[in-house]
Amino acid sequence: MATTQHSIKVTKTWQWRGATKDFSNRYYFDGGSPGDSDAWHTLMDAIVAEEKAMWDSFLHITRCDGYAPGSEVAVASKTYTQAGTLSLGVGARTPGECAAVLRMATTKKSTKNHTVYVFSYFHSVLYNGTSGDPDSVFASQKTAMELYGQHWLDGITVGGRTYKRTTPDGHATTGRIVDPFIGHRDFPR
Repeated sequence: MATTQHSIKVTKTWQWRGATKDFSNRYYFDGGSPGDSDAWHTLMDAIVAEEKAMWDSFLHITRCDGYAPGSEVAVASKTYTQAGTLSLGVGARTPGECAAVLRMATTKKSTKNHTVYVFSYFHSVLYNGTSGDPDSVFASQKTAMELYGQHWLDGITVGGRTYKRTTPDGHATTGRIVDPFIGHRDFPR
């Protein structure tokens, strides 16, 4: 599969097993290149403004990197110190390997004619600390993640251009859902 789309990687940091841990999500999008560094930074700012609403202040967005199709060398980068803005309320934090999963359907089909999905795994996931159900994503966080997925589906508009999430080879997203149950993704040790 040839990568035909530009992308932005958003890096987050939090404390995991007594040390600072980074994880990132990479979003491929249509709409062409944002252009110069200022345009990339404006798009990065818009994405950070959307994403910070999913996290409580325990997690910080620390960096965004923009990539041209097929390249692993960033064409634009920006450093952040943005803490999450979600109110913790009665939410309780899960272990670091736990993650909420955003699944977005695409127009792409597999060789067996099944829908291909793009996934985002979000660590520092919360559960309702008063319900006794540590398997379900904290309702406020799930709602914020659903809204974030919807914004990528509808498009994030910056400077008169709208950027919608795609597969790396350019197939548009057609739907989104956040799994109500907390999943798991290992980190290398």
